[in-house]
Amino acid sequence: MELLTETDETILKTIPDKATFIFHEATTDPSEGEEFVVSHYRDITVKISGSSTSREIKFFAVDENGEKTEIAGTNKTDFQLGTGTLNTNENWDFDIAGLFKFMVEVISVNGDVTVKGIAVS
Repeated sequence: MELLTETDETILKTIPDKATFIFHEATTDPSEGEEFVVSHYRDITVKISGSSTSREIKFFAVDENGEKTEIAGTNKTDFQLGTGTLNTNENWDFDIAGLFKFMVEVISVNGDVTVKGIAVS
C-alpha cells in the first residue's frame, strides 16, 4: 500500500489585515471623536470602557459629504442590535464594508469614557 502525503504548496492563504483605532481616549465631554476611514476594512469591533457613571454613545456611518447616518451593530454580550448604548465595558461588532467612514459619538458622559476599535479586512 502506498501512502500519499498532502502538501499545502499550492494553497493560497489570505491573512486578514488588522488595524487598531482610538475614537475617544478618556474623554470627559460630549464629542464626535475621531472618524475611522473604512478603506478596505470589512468589520470593526468597538470596545467601550472607562470610569463614567453614566454615558450615551451613538454609532454612525459618515458619507463623503460628511452626513451622518445611525448604523446598527451587534452587542457581543447579548447579541442585541442597537445604534447606541448607555452602558460601559461592552464590545460591539459592525459590518462596515462599503462605508466611507465610521464614527462613535459620545452624546453625554459623567466621568470618562474610552472607545477603541479593531478593524479587519
